[in-house]
Amino acid sequence: MNMKKDRRASKRISYLCEVQFEGAGLNCLATRMNDLSLTGAFIDSLTCYAPGSRLRLRFRVHEVLIETAAEVRYTMPQIGMGVQFIDLGTDQRNVLESLIEGKPLIPPASTDSHARSDNKQSKWKTPDMLLGDFAVLSMFDVIQIIENNGLSGLLGVSSPSASGEIQFNDGRIADAHSGCTAGVEALKEFLDVTEGSFEFRRSSAHYPSTINAPSNASLVLDLLRVIDEEAAALS
Repeated sequence: MNMKKDRRASKRISYLCEVQFEGAGLNCLATRMNDLSLTGAFIDSLTCYAPGSRLRLRFRVHEVLIETAAEVRYTMPQIGMGVQFIDLGTDQRNVLESLIEGKPLIPPASTDSHARSDNKQSKWKTPDMLLGDFAVLSMFDVIQIIENNGLSGLLGVSSPSASGEIQFNDGRIADAHSGCTAGVEALKEFLDVTEGSFEFRRSSAHYPSTINAPSNASLVLDLLRVIDEEAAALS
């Protein structure tokens, strides 16, 4: 009963912004947050952690950095997860109240909080870099995250089965290189990766497109079908 009352008492608003979070196996993952309240939020993510998992969140409201620990309360597979904030500071809570309740934003009494915020920020990886482990995320999940966020850059892959890079323009796969192999054939090698690590670095460069498809999902599914057919022909 008390939990239901708490949920009703906590006003929620639709607020879309980029959020970065750290969790097991990931140093920094950028995705989108919405359904924000003073006590928590809903994070859009193909990667969902089990209820009870602890994350470290970082996002901005009114150009103010909000950084807090959070606990996963529930998950919706392939959609996202609801999290509860754990250690919001007074100044951070004031910023959220200003947004959610429409209250005037009162500047902090001293610059100490800004100093603490700057110290925290230095502990984070640059938002231009995403790092992770294929033991936590599949290659398909990583590709979808990049596409959903419309990111351009290089996805470096280090794995016993294939190593190299995949190039992205605005979230779409443009090209791939694995050893002496390039294009679609290189991308097919990366789809078999189930272990190792990845590193995505954003870039303003526009890569020549040797791979063209209406979406990454349709491209990957078509290639997986080709891989299955090639395996069947050899058996």
